[in-house]
Amino acid sequence: MKSKRGFRNGLGLSEIMATLLVVLPTMAFIIALLTDYWAVMQADYKLKLIANYVADVANNQKDLSTFSVADRGLCPKGSTLSFSAPQHYNDPAKKGFIDVTIAYKYDGTYFTDKNLSTTMHTYSYHDQNMSITGICQDQ
Repeated sequence: MKSKRGFRNGLGLSEIMATLLVVLPTMAFIIALLTDYWAVMQADYKLKLIANYVADVANNQKDLSTFSVADRGLCPKGSTLSFSAPQHYNDPAKKGFIDVTIAYKYDGTYFTDKNLSTTMHTYSYHDQNMSITGICQDQ
């Protein structure tokens, strides 16, 4: 005896409605959340890249009183990089150190108003000591 699979024995209306009303919106939310998280991680990576670049430029300059770094468009979301005046350490314990801090305020869909920053401590090739703070700001 053959059994026929009809509409009533297959996928029912309740399973279809559950899929449309619960599963699909949940998947859409998860994908949007992961996309926003990925953007935060990319912004953090760019800040680390900028800190490394600025530390390299600072290490190659013998006179840090005229310190400047060209903006190469590395900041996230097209923001521009600006620096405060470099602070020189008078502490003999910090002689030969360069500290670089780069900050950025991320404003996304799910992660809003998140302050991201990275700090890099490096030795100076020319025994200079200073602290540099840069901020990636929207125009």
